Amino acid sequence: MTEIEDIQRELADARADLLDALAGVSQAEIDRRPAGEITDDEQRWPIVEVLWHIGVTEDRFRRTIDQAMDEREVTTDAPRTRPPHMTTPPLLLEWLDQTRRPTEALLRRMTATDLAIEIPRPDGSTRTPARFLAILAGHDRQHAQQVRDLRALVDA
Repeated sequence: MTEIEDIQRELADARADLLDALAGVSQAEIDRRPAGEITDDEQRWPIVEVLWHIGVTEDRFRRTIDQAMDEREVTTDAPRTRPPHMTTPPLLLEWLDQTRRPTEALLRRMTATDLAIEIPRPDGSTRTPARFLAILAGHDRQHAQQVRDLRALVDA
């Protein structure tokens, strides 16, 4: 199995874990914000914001890799704001699918050499596409657990 195939499998497995955590999620669970002071900390986000964040992060990582592969300037756009209507489980699941499909297309055109490109970051460090994609898989898994924890609060 190639490194790209390993990454594809890891991304698919991580997304399956996230979707499993969301299986049967209700509108009440999607909307519920955990008790406590609202801060920038993701742990106080309701599931609706967690899912929007997952998609925005994937979109940003994919754009960064795509720009670097095409030797374009890597730009950082302001985070996209969730549209007010994007609140239901079906729409949020579609959002996750819509942000994953371009990542899968990007991976189909990548080579092993592309995975090692050094991409400059705003803090002066660099990160490779392979590292961005590994972080993305871990991101899905981290938030899958967060979704499970948030759903358990609803049942408590």
